[in-house]
Amino acid sequence: MNKTEAIVLRAIDYGETNKIVTLLTNKYGKLAVLAKGANKPQSRLVSVTQPFVRGHWLLFGGNSGMPSVSQAELLESFRTIREDLSLSTFASCMAELTDRVLEDRQPYGAVFSLLLHMLRYLEEGKDPEVLLRIFEVKMFYAAGIQPNLTVCAHCGRRIEEAVRFSIRLSGPLCYNCHDSDPQAMELKPVVYKLIRLFQSVDITRLGSLQVGSEAKQQLRKLNRHYLEEQGGVFLKTYHFLDQIEKLGL
Repeated sequence: MNKTEAIVLRAIDYGETNKIVTLLTNKYGKLAVLAKGANKPQSRLVSVTQPFVRGHWLLFGGNSGMPSVSQAELLESFRTIREDLSLSTFASCMAELTDRVLEDRQPYGAVFSLLLHMLRYLEEGKDPEVLLRIFEVKMFYAAGIQPNLTVCAHCGRRIEEAVRFSIRLSGPLCYNCHDSDPQAMELKPVVYKLIRLFQSVDITRLGSLQVGSEAKQQLRKLNRHYLEEQGGVFLKTYHFLDQIEKLGL
């Protein structure tokens, strides 16, 4: 048997009484496990197999197939997130991005810590949109598409300011090279500084970040396009997030 700490990324019904739960563990990375009887009202696994829950899991088997859950202990429920439609949608975006980017059974201790801190910050009331943007930028590294933000993507010169961002060239463009990619996105100075900050910030020491609405919109557009074009990652939860924001929910 193997004991591991884990966060629930998603869970789907399997038969009438079971669930297949995708976990992000601190030891083994991402893996799917069979939670037998988790859909029975009296099961001890009901509460711990909910989305975003952190718990201690005791697993067995899995050498040649899917591990099964022997028992699990709830550590953090993040109930405030799960009971709020907006917060749960932001958390779902993070969980889906994690699920899409990470390979199965590869250790990703840094991503486990990142997601856990983000869930705690969401529950504490920090700006969910800023948190999602930080999470996306941090996940560029896990996806193998982290841009070098300190040099121009066209000429290679070190820069402190950038005027455009080239998705195709995977990085910022200096003033002299701003027209080297006709499809490059306009980049406000504050947005360039924010992306650099998000890439380097220690997530365990995240303070209060005030980001204007225009900068938020540009960050959202840039991050999504970059994930889609460079990472091939298209998230269903982004569409749902857009819908609830339009409805003001």
